[in-house]
Amino acid sequence: MTLTSTTAPVTNPTWYGQIRDMFTTRDQNHMAAQGLDLASYDSVVNHAGSIYQQVAGGNMPPDTPWSPDWVSTFLNWMNNGYPKGTPLAPGAPMEFSARSWLSTTTPAARIRKDITTLSNSELALLKKAFSAIVAKPPSDPNSYFVQAGYHWFPEPDTYCMHHVPGYNPWHRAYLVSFENALRSVPGCESVTLPYWDITTPFPDVLKSPPFDQYVLPQAIGPGYPEGHVTSRFPYEEIAQRLLTNGVTDDVYRAMSKTDWEDFHGFWSDAAYNTIIAAHDSGHNSIGPTMQNQEVAAFDPVFWFFHCNWDRLFWEWQKKMVATDLHGLLTTINETNDPISYQIFTDTALQALNPFTSNPPELSTLTTIDSLNQLGIDYQSPVSVSTPGFLPRTRRLVAANQSFKVEGDRINVRVNGINRLKIPGSFTVHLQKDGKTIASRGLFQPVAVQTCANCVANAIAHFDFELPLSVIQGGTLSVWVEPVNKHFVGERFPQKLMGNPTIEVHLLLQTE
Repeated sequence: MTLTSTTAPVTNPTWYGQIRDMFTTRDQNHMAAQGLDLASYDSVVNHAGSIYQQVAGGNMPPDTPWSPDWVSTFLNWMNNGYPKGTPLAPGAPMEFSARSWLSTTTPAARIRKDITTLSNSELALLKKAFSAIVAKPPSDPNSYFVQAGYHWFPEPDTYCMHHVPGYNPWHRAYLVSFENALRSVPGCESVTLPYWDITTPFPDVLKSPPFDQYVLPQAIGPGYPEGHVTSRFPYEEIAQRLLTNGVTDDVYRAMSKTDWEDFHGFWSDAAYNTIIAAHDSGHNSIGPTMQNQEVAAFDPVFWFFHCNWDRLFWEWQKKMVATDLHGLLTTINETNDPISYQIFTDTALQALNPFTSNPPELSTLTTIDSLNQLGIDYQSPVSVSTPGFLPRTRRLVAANQSFKVEGDRINVRVNGINRLKIPGSFTVHLQKDGKTIASRGLFQPVAVQTCANCVANAIAHFDFELPLSVIQGGTLSVWVEPVNKHFVGERFPQKLMGNPTIEVHLLLQTE
């Protein structure tokens, strides 16, 4: 049998639009045994000549060779320089039939909604469940105390999945654990965890019981005795901090990206101005409890805040047609970001402690498909939707790539900050003539040197993508503001954090 398409050869095919969908699961498994990963863009590009010769000669795939249209489409992609492009628009006709990896969808058993849209009965049920787990004794695994404690305090079992590839899978499992605790309350078996769309004002419902604060039923660590009450900044200040820290801009920028590392940011030298940056600056904007990683989850807003990050991850997955393993792997640059690839392909790296060997018994693999694997979907927010895909911009590009210089925007990178020297979360401020023009935060524990993930990713960088006109005609400077000012004061001395440097790059636009 020959695989046939319903169209003529595609003149300008792209990786995300057509090429990744030309390889069936059977093809992938067959070639994986020979060391060729057909889900990897880099692998397909590096072996494109060999792949072409095999498919053009009718030798591959075995028993189901490609039609001439398919072969010509693949060759056009090679001749055009292997463009990545973007996925086809939702509802567009499938140009190729080898999309067996696309999951069939079933109605979600749990629909998580924007908290501002809950009906009176839905809100009453949520309050009942929330109040009930708060009232449970600290020894109960479904208690608020135990669930919040998974994030760090109380010691010795501490977990940190921030600034690493497992950030989104781990927090997705964490939310399932917390939601299951809510559903363990008799009469609340159908409750779901709503989200706060952080691009909108702080919801009024979260300003009153049982969502406004939490009182510790017992001591959890230094500075947090029994009876300690969680706290936040005044709500007007939270709104201003979210604006100053560019949280909404970072969310929108992240949702316009096509590659995994660009969506998440931070590691593999990816720009730190997308989802992880928005998450960190969001934490630092809400404080004081939310600023401290050890205790952030004890502030009730944490759950609605994090439900939103999971929603954005799922929305990005759907936009990228990356809701199963193959689709997600096609977005990861295996060469530059091998660890991200490995957490989904290497069994030893798929654990999400403590949620793999304990309820809800999830791994990186089982968190990929939120809808079909977990039965969870999200209702669209009431806010303005995030933008579509924007042109791909980089500070650096490979010499074999064509590019344009984006002359009206630049990237200012603060490089080489040794965050292990800074006890707790902090914010980097970019100033012009002594006035702050942009800020970006980093969220971490006070005892940062005891955090294995922090130690493994000690050197941090911060990216400020700005119109060129904003920085021209003035004197620029940078300073670092620690959350815990009692250690060294308002400004953290640069010589104590590794003498960071500043780079300024014009942005290069590819494809």
